[in-house]
Amino acid sequence: MVNNRVKAMMNRNLLQIMLLITVCIVLALLTSCEKEDETPISGGGVGVSSVIKIETADVSEITGTTATCGGNITEDGGLTITSRGVCWSTNENPTIDNNPNITSNGSGTGSFTSSITGLTSGTVYYVRAYATNEKGVSYGKQKTFTSSELPSVEFSVSSTKRVRFSQGNLQYQASSNTWRFSENQYDCIGEANSNISSYYSGWIDLFGWGTSGWNCGNTYYRPYDSNDSSGSYYGPSGSYNLTGTYANSDWGVYNAISNGGNQAGMWRTLTNAEWVYLFNTRPSASSKYSQATVNGVTGLVILPDTWALPSGVNFIAQANNWTSNTYSVTQWQSMEQAGAVFLPAAGCRGGTSVGIVGTCGYYWSSSYYYEDCAYLLYFSSDYVYPSNYYSRYRGLSVRLVVDY
Repeated sequence: MVNNRVKAMMNRNLLQIMLLITVCIVLALLTSCEKEDETPISGGGVGVSSVIKIETADVSEITGTTATCGGNITEDGGLTITSRGVCWSTNENPTIDNNPNITSNGSGTGSFTSSITGLTSGTVYYVRAYATNEKGVSYGKQKTFTSSELPSVEFSVSSTKRVRFSQGNLQYQASSNTWRFSENQYDCIGEANSNISSYYSGWIDLFGWGTSGWNCGNTYYRPYDSNDSSGSYYGPSGSYNLTGTYANSDWGVYNAISNGGNQAGMWRTLTNAEWVYLFNTRPSASSKYSQATVNGVTGLVILPDTWALPSGVNFIAQANNWTSNTYSVTQWQSMEQAGAVFLPAAGCRGGTSVGIVGTCGYYWSSSYYYEDCAYLLYFSSDYVYPSNYYSRYRGLSVRLVVDY
């Protein structure tokens, strides 16, 4: 009996010791796996470490449209870092795949700083640092920030309706079927629009009328269509606007703008009557627009209904020349923060020929003029006419708005 009890106690002790050893081994394995900011390289490779150690920097200098971030790479996973930067999105865990919101900040290990641009005010964003080598890409930990709220900036386009303009002109990439707004209000693509095609991997920003990509039943409705035989083949056939039954022919109604909320139906194009009201009818309309040059780009400044001129800059209404209102990037940022809008004189396209970039600006309305023409805003160095018209096959600029 005694021997049996002794044997039983020894067996229990042995089991307890074995259990304790097992727990210790498991804990050791779990602890060894906890490597902060180390992510596997997509693809791996023989003789190569499975991780790049990369940290995402804190987000700073946040405004309504910009912020500063960056990262630090302390281990390269055994291969040279070929590119690095940050990527951001309104969705969690952003990647560099099919994402227009990325920076490129050199190569190699070490720290780097990235400028985040094109933000929408008062919006939550997620950002991660990334690094690539020949085996793939790794990401740092996600950081979250909220862009600052900008002052309420309203532009009256009728006695009862006010709008806000998009951050820049509309752009399109055919190879990925991606729409976006330009990074800056003064950006325009210019002569490169001559590369327009269904497979072009660059960006274009001059479009035939009603070419949202929605099949309205006419011959040409795609953003890369460039046939210039007749304007009657573009947009809704006959006497129809890009509204109502044909609202999807409006670029902003039909498409998700990648850096403009990324949802269809958020934006739209002004009607002819709204362009006219903005320039001719709203209170003090004549004092709220003028030709200007911003960062060396000629164009038209439009001021909001409520306007206070920032210190350190000037504004002369209806200057009728490009030079009286000239702004550096820094000066324009203060104008922009106060609510000013700038439309670059981006020229126009006929077929695959682009001309008068920097000389004239043409901005489509959603209103037809005739079966082969549509209304538009036109301006030059000495003239502004919000009720002009042109053939629908012409490739012109598009600046979208959202209703308040």
